[in-house]
Amino acid sequence: MARTAKTAAPTSAKKATSAKPASKKTTTAAKKPAAKTVKAVAKPSAKKLSLPSKFTVNSMAAYLSELRDISRKDARELLDQVFGLVESGVMAGQRVPLGAMGKMHVKIKPATKARMGRNPMTGEPVKIAAKKASKVPRFTFSKAFKETALKAKITE
Repeated sequence: MARTAKTAAPTSAKKATSAKPASKKTTTAAKKPAAKTVKAVAKPSAKKLSLPSKFTVNSMAAYLSELRDISRKDARELLDQVFGLVESGVMAGQRVPLGAMGKMHVKIKPATKARMGRNPMTGEPVKIAAKKASKVPRFTFSKAFKETALKAKITE
């Protein structure tokens, strides 16, 4: 009976506080628990998993499938769609941002004329052939990613 008396006291105290006239503080307090329940629902979807040992498409798909509770086939299709989207953007001539890592784009290298060079070993003059203009894929890392890479703990 001592337990019921203890539990009865807090509930009556809650009733006493809820019996107060409605004020802004009561309204704010009522909204906060609703926000906390939303956050509590969002947390279970992000499981704590170890990163894959090798970063291949299949290992990343397996990681995503376990993380988001989807099939490996669906995770693989999702990765393929993301890679296809990046590729189509790059091929359209756009700079495609890849999160906080950087941007991928195609650079047009101009044509070079034929010229005379010199062999560094013998000093003999050598003719260097002309090159046509070409398109080369490029990736530009962001400043934040470069700074993070300096702090990376990599074992060789």
